[in-house]
Amino acid sequence: MLALGTATDLQCKIGPLGPIFLTKISIHLNTAMDTLIHLNYTVDKKRLLEEAELFRNQAVSYTDSRYPELKLDNWLIGRGTTEYIENIIQDFKVKGRPRFYYLKPYAVIPEHVDNGTLCSLNFVLTENASPIIFGNKEYFYESVLLDTTVPHRVVNNQHERIMLKISIFEESFEQVANRIQKYILC
Repeated sequence: MLALGTATDLQCKIGPLGPIFLTKISIHLNTAMDTLIHLNYTVDKKRLLEEAELFRNQAVSYTDSRYPELKLDNWLIGRGTTEYIENIIQDFKVKGRPRFYYLKPYAVIPEHVDNGTLCSLNFVLTENASPIIFGNKEYFYESVLLDTTVPHRVVNNQHERIMLKISIFEESFEQVANRIQKYILC
């Protein structure tokens, strides 16, 4: 349910059904469709792809402590940060942990909720990237705030999908959305 204010207080969020108007004072995201918010924030993709290459040689296969037998060799994680990434984190005023994710062609990330991450800022860096899927609905994006507590998956196409993810562990999707309204794409 969304709390609406006066016309001068309104901003919008792009949801699965199109623009949804939000107040600058408070938003309440309680429906299943409130899983991601497209951001009006442009990153230097070329620079981030170059930085992603710095971390590729130390990238490891995805594992999850909740499932000790799980190891996804087609989905690699490169951990680390740079001055540019720290500037992005500062712009959003979040306490987050950056990671590069490298999803190989035709790889599948099974439906899951993130382990410990409440929400994240995701920046897809490669062209022709496959969408994220919530239920049976696909979402293509470049820059989003993502509710990682809602089950989601990715079925990759023939292109490698590289993404910068800033995982946020101490604030919910709703809390971050309320704070970063100046970056919400209308």
